[in-house]
Amino acid sequence: MTNKSEAAKVIDFPKASVTCAICPWARACLDQAFNPAQDENRAQRCSAPLKRNQHIIRQGDELEYLYVLRSGSAKSYFDSSDGLEQIVAFHYPGDLLGFDAIGEGRHQSSIIALETAALCRVPYREAEAAWLEAPKLWTEIMRAAARQMHDKNNHALLLGQKSAAARFASFLLDVSARLAARGCSRTEFNLSMPRQDIANYLSLAVETVSRLFGDLQSNGVIAVDRRFVRIESFERLRAIAGDGGGAAKHAHSG
Repeated sequence: MTNKSEAAKVIDFPKASVTCAICPWARACLDQAFNPAQDENRAQRCSAPLKRNQHIIRQGDELEYLYVLRSGSAKSYFDSSDGLEQIVAFHYPGDLLGFDAIGEGRHQSSIIALETAALCRVPYREAEAAWLEAPKLWTEIMRAAARQMHDKNNHALLLGQKSAAARFASFLLDVSARLAARGCSRTEFNLSMPRQDIANYLSLAVETVSRLFGDLQSNGVIAVDRRFVRIESFERLRAIAGDGGGAAKHAHSG
């Protein structure tokens, strides 16, 4: 666990300047359920770029919007009773954010940008009202909910049953698979999160994560240059993860 950032700031949404028609992640966007080609007001929901460490959602906030991450990346975390944060998920373009508040009406965790990012938002009341008009919207929400529940269960198993090396290898395979599902390279990628966040997410010491980067590189499994990672051997990485290949094939939205 790490101390939460006091500098993080809730974002303000200025007038949008990008429409769904040119959004590279339009297929994943909730606004597709509203037929944005016929409703420009609904189509224009894209925020100006977020800066690193800007909050999208804060734990305890009332549910107002659902969000789709359009570019960049983010992390979800919750605050413990002693003021520390525990990271529970990382998010990539196309991921649905904010539906954790649907049951209780308040968000159970905070979401913060890890880098320059942009997102689109849909007012929740509007989405609710569109149930009969656009069942596709709720189908997508339920699919996203199922995927995220699956991810949470896998994360719990990862922390409870795997060694430090297996956790770390599984993490790299998961990032590779998620980026590949978005049309990016499965072999070479930049990690948007610092090693401290990786350690937090995997419940490891930062020193352990640094050692694992070094061990995998010296053994020819990966190549590392700061946050750049190139996977040299998926077979060996899967063997370390104790995975028969499922992690690399698992393409999901966070």
